[in-house]
Amino acid sequence: MFWINPQYRPQLAQATVESYEDAANLRPSDDYVEKQGRSTGRYRIDVGGQTLSIYVKKHFRLPWWRRMFGSALSFPGPQEQAFLEKAASLGIRVPETVFAGADPAHPCGSILATRELEGYMPLHIYIPGPLARMPEPRRRLRKRALIARMVDMARRLHGEKLYHRDFYVCHMFLRDDSDRAEDFDLALIDLGRLLHSRLSRWQVKDLGALLFSTYIPGVTQTDRMRFFKQYLGLKKLTPEAKRLARRIIWKADRYHRHNFGRPSGLAA
Repeated sequence: MFWINPQYRPQLAQATVESYEDAANLRPSDDYVEKQGRSTGRYRIDVGGQTLSIYVKKHFRLPWWRRMFGSALSFPGPQEQAFLEKAASLGIRVPETVFAGADPAHPCGSILATRELEGYMPLHIYIPGPLARMPEPRRRLRKRALIARMVDMARRLHGEKLYHRDFYVCHMFLRDDSDRAEDFDLALIDLGRLLHSRLSRWQVKDLGALLFSTYIPGVTQTDRMRFFKQYLGLKKLTPEAKRLARRIIWKADRYHRHNFGRPSGLAA
């Protein structure tokens, strides 16, 4: 199967990208990474003096049973397309799908292309960079508005028992729209592992990943506590909230050990 967003079909047709084979044979322009049987990269398609910039995920190493018995919609590309559409239906800003497909007989078993978030910056760069350089009180107001927006994003997902499973600030992208503190757009990327579950472990995993990823310049303990209280809708932590906080801190410490091979001190 191969699906093309109707909005981009004319451009892709002019660039002779009309079939699964055409998409699989595209060559990256830059930002290319290949690991664990898949690749991601930025691809620029030039048509009539205009450039369509997309990020493409290609999956080469798929389980034999998926290639043999799985439906096309269960392959990583079409599946992530469905996850993006689900998140968008909840009011979460996500990248726009340009094309997606699957071919169990092809060396590249599945593919997904999303429009580049042009003008956006990942939060792990934005927070210690442009945000830190803002004059007061705009910096303080923007940070509080950003925390509120991150809380809203997390609650929209978790309220539906949906969990990102890679809920790091590097997967949240911000576009600064004006000097006003509340004028910015926040988007979430990489929803390929989205999971629906009633198990609380996945909530802890998401929030632990987020906590771990906020140990960067420009984020304070006050910021983290503000997020946590707003997420729970509390002005003061209850005993139950404190138990949840301890589980989240423990999980964040596990992420730190995994990445750096030593305890972070968070769970002390």
